[in-house]
Amino acid sequence: MSNITVIDQALPDFLQTGGVSELTKSLMGNTGTKRIVPKNGIFRKEIGGKEMGKVKGDLNVVIVNSSPKVGRIFYAKQWTPDAEPTAPDCFSNDGQAPDEGAENPQSARCDTCQQNIKGSGMGNSKACRYSRRIAVLLEDDFGTALEGEVYQMNLASKSLFGESPAENTHTFENYIKYLGNNGKSLDWYITRMSFNDNNDNQSLLFTPVEHIKRNHYDVITKVGNTPAVQKMVTMTPYQAQTGNAPKIAAPAAPAAPAAPAAPVAPKAAVKVEAEEIAEPVKRESKKAEVATPTAKPNLDAVLAAWGSEE
Repeated sequence: MSNITVIDQALPDFLQTGGVSELTKSLMGNTGTKRIVPKNGIFRKEIGGKEMGKVKGDLNVVIVNSSPKVGRIFYAKQWTPDAEPTAPDCFSNDGQAPDEGAENPQSARCDTCQQNIKGSGMGNSKACRYSRRIAVLLEDDFGTALEGEVYQMNLASKSLFGESPAENTHTFENYIKYLGNNGKSLDWYITRMSFNDNNDNQSLLFTPVEHIKRNHYDVITKVGNTPAVQKMVTMTPYQAQTGNAPKIAAPAAPAAPAAPAAPVAPKAAVKVEAEEIAEPVKRESKKAEVATPTAKPNLDAVLAAWGSEE
């Protein structure tokens, strides 16, 4: 009996616990978010940024959650598909205004932003790109030890918008409308994701295959709206350990000297002094009690990667 045969065997009932054991996970060190990354006709399974498997050709999934609105992402440096994952300079979860976590907001509003003008990007494109996050279950995982394993996917603008090439196959935004206008639910269908041969090597098309089965429904209702999955579909910046300080803020104005004639209770004076000093200081320091702190903007915040796990 070969190892492959053993791996492919169904687990006995008493071992069907819904996933990989905690011991195995701890030894593997794969604690990051699970992602499906479409590229060059291949769907790559990644965990914590490391490839753990791949599927060539179409992939059947059940979409269990999605970001409520189409968001936006802006990189000051030109992005390429082979580039290492880095945090954007500016991003928005609702496509209307920069997120509070954006390191370098480009405008107060997305619709009036200079990066939202044709020609601000390559050629006649916009520098700020559309993006939507979805969470999916793989059809092939149902009935196996991986049942209930949710994967995150990022859909770029060419997978979101554009004309539908066939009556039953659509870009994502049109797919939602197609199902909804026909009284169908996105999360109650097995969806086939395929690469759009008429577009670039990462854009996808979506086709309904069939209704989900009862065992699919039981898993979907259990995991679809959990906090972990909700986090998967929300864009958040990750702060590296070397940059845990808050965003740069204007230093507080120096405290006005106390009027000599005005009596101040000792406790109140100590309290006010501590608050005035602590506000502009980056780290607590006893020296601040006897010396005027030097205002220094905090430029150490580093956004290292995307990830709901971060």
